Amino acid sequence: MRESFGMLLQTAKDLCVDDSTTTYTNLSDSETYLKSEINKAVRLIISTLGNHIVERQQTASTVEDQQYYHLPPDCDRITSVTITQGGVAYPLQVVESNENWDILNQIDFSGTAIPQFIYPRSSDFGIWPIPQADDDTITLNYIKKVKDMTADDESSGTISITTNTTAVTGTDTTFTSAMVGRWIKSDDDGIWYKISAYSSATALTLETYFEGSTVSGDTYVLGESPDIPEELHEYIPYKAVAGYMAGYRRDTKTAQEFINYFYTGDFFNIKRDSSITNGILGAKNLYDTKGRGNSGLVRRNKTINSRFNEVWSSSLT
Repeated sequence: MRESFGMLLQTAKDLCVDDSTTTYTNLSDSETYLKSEINKAVRLIISTLGNHIVERQQTASTVEDQQYYHLPPDCDRITSVTITQGGVAYPLQVVESNENWDILNQIDFSGTAIPQFIYPRSSDFGIWPIPQADDDTITLNYIKKVKDMTADDESSGTISITTNTTAVTGTDTTFTSAMVGRWIKSDDDGIWYKISAYSSATALTLETYFEGSTVSGDTYVLGESPDIPEELHEYIPYKAVAGYMAGYRRDTKTAQEFINYFYTGDFFNIKRDSSITNGILGAKNLYDTKGRGNSGLVRRNKTINSRFNEVWSSSLT
């Protein structure tokens, strides 16, 4: 089940049996510490799951004779790239080193060549062969950079939403433009919807149509929420509390049990291998088994497309 930042924080407080915000000399208060650890836990989950999470997709257009293109500003790492020509989306393979990239660029293609390799750099990426036409579509799938959650949950006033619409109408609410990208849940409906637009202090727009029964004058929760699979949200507070127990409480035994639960879904399981079926590692093992449905920037098999393959070097009609 999806959880908001406020809900995750409260769970962590409950696990600590510490709702205090008392400030200690030169130390963060408990709440500030737990907020920081929750954000660290989210980043760790994203890092652990690696290419199994694709958060965003953006497209760009090729420019004739232009080899390098800027990465989106929120791109952490690319998971797959395609070039679409003649209605066919060709997956690009990654070049791992500058040396191999230089070797590729020594080859001069004649005629029309379909791009087939990509070389990611810190802020841009190169394509080879160099695009020879304008307006071919480059499609980037990438994991976006993690932005720390900081905002408290909002629940003032009430909301109304009609079935099969995207408009959220508030009464005595204090919506702001900063709420775009956050999630909202009507208490009667119980399903989270992402907010795509702000109109006023009493009007928001959902990213997708509201599929539940019409709600009118209902209480709600609106907040930031981690962009990771919902079934993994429950484990986040345990990672945060493990640090709290090891540090603030100097209770390494309990800290180890909480970190075990984070990774395995079992307080007493110290294994970190492919036999794990629950927790964060259970999710990773499951995703590794199923593989990915997209083209994949880094291929798991060892074969590569020959740069001299005629299929790639021919014009499409």
